[in-house]
Amino acid sequence: MQHQGLLHNHANQVVSDGVDDANEPVTALLGLPEPSTARFDEPPFAAPADNAAIIVVEEDARTRQSLCQLLSPGWAPQAFGSLDDADGARIEPGRPAILLLGPSQATEAALQRTAAALEATPGTGAVLLVDFASPTLMSLALRAGLNDALSLDSANEHLAKAVADLARRLEDDLTRQRDGQRPTTASGGTRTGFVTSVFSPKGGVGKSVIAVNLAVALARRTGDPVVIVDLDLQFGDVAVMLRLQPRHTVADALSAGELLDEALLRSFLARHDKSGVFVLAAPTSPSEADLAGPAPMLRVLELLRDMFPHVVVDTPPHLSELVLQAVAASDAVAFLVGLDVPSVKNAQLGLQAFDLLQVPRSKVTLVLNRADSKVHLSARDIERALEATIDIGFPSDLTVPQSVNQGQPALIAYPRSRFSSQAYELADLVLARADETRARSR
Repeated sequence: MQHQGLLHNHANQVVSDGVDDANEPVTALLGLPEPSTARFDEPPFAAPADNAAIIVVEEDARTRQSLCQLLSPGWAPQAFGSLDDADGARIEPGRPAILLLGPSQATEAALQRTAAALEATPGTGAVLLVDFASPTLMSLALRAGLNDALSLDSANEHLAKAVADLARRLEDDLTRQRDGQRPTTASGGTRTGFVTSVFSPKGGVGKSVIAVNLAVALARRTGDPVVIVDLDLQFGDVAVMLRLQPRHTVADALSAGELLDEALLRSFLARHDKSGVFVLAAPTSPSEADLAGPAPMLRVLELLRDMFPHVVVDTPPHLSELVLQAVAASDAVAFLVGLDVPSVKNAQLGLQAFDLLQVPRSKVTLVLNRADSKVHLSARDIERALEATIDIGFPSDLTVPQSVNQGQPALIAYPRSRFSSQAYELADLVLARADETRARSR
């Protein structure tokens, strides 16, 4: 069955956004070797042939064939030399369709026509391949409604996964539309996301472990998309704990400047398949921490707040201006304390800094980690020292380091563990606070 008019008669529905010449490519076509001599690894993200229609559009025959070879045979891509030809592609109604545009399609006319088709046809997405995925070109493509833009030299490694991830998101959106639910992201929607920062002024207390498992618990409790931001720009571990190798990091978002919008920011996110949690990973080089400033970071958080019902921020263990601004911009703070004297001393200083910054104590959930350790220091001792009540305690649980070494959240690797149970309890506290905050704002 054909999906008639997928690209037909939409060419004039999108306003130009900065491409100089409608008839010339934005970038020159990168030459590829002949298909017979090119090396293409078998993509690890195969999918059933009926899961989505993949439509490859590229004028150059060699490049078109090479792009098809980068996809698993299970996808059964349909290849066309032009958008006019692709208008007759075979698409089953009610199933996802993905336009895979080669470098020859990086023109104003092609992007206009594609954008109009995406807007007019639910369940349709697009990925653009270019010789160099510059921030300007990526922003241009994503503003036109395309879902991703990749460079040709990275296609062998990333294209199959990008297509598989996009097909899954489109299928989820179609399912929600059929069920009468809201879309998976709230682009321009009315619901404002709830930001929870996980903070400790001392390292080594298990902050990142709890942040990751809190994000997973929120996703499982609500069924909504959740994103975690690794704001430890020098030594962040969130991606490692989830065994992810993201193509982009928070450094890309912070350095995008005025080009950053929801579409571009979405392209910087990685997705942990087993939990469904999205990740804005820490930079791979500590030197990239110099890119960070409070204003760009706050811009990132505000965009994520509009895109996701819940945002979890894993902060570094020090009281920098960046951290304090992130805490001030959050709706709730999970403040971790360890069961040792240095941790309690640092917690006192941290809470005093919160008071100076006028962060209401009502936003703070005091979390005691390894609360059952026998170290001649009790939870009551800590409460007296901090003049505050501990809201929740996490046990010292052998499953935690085991799950970290496995690259999986404890909630997934050991769902019946005591630690996992407390992670759900912390998520419930966050959800209750979110409900209270939203009720007050009505």
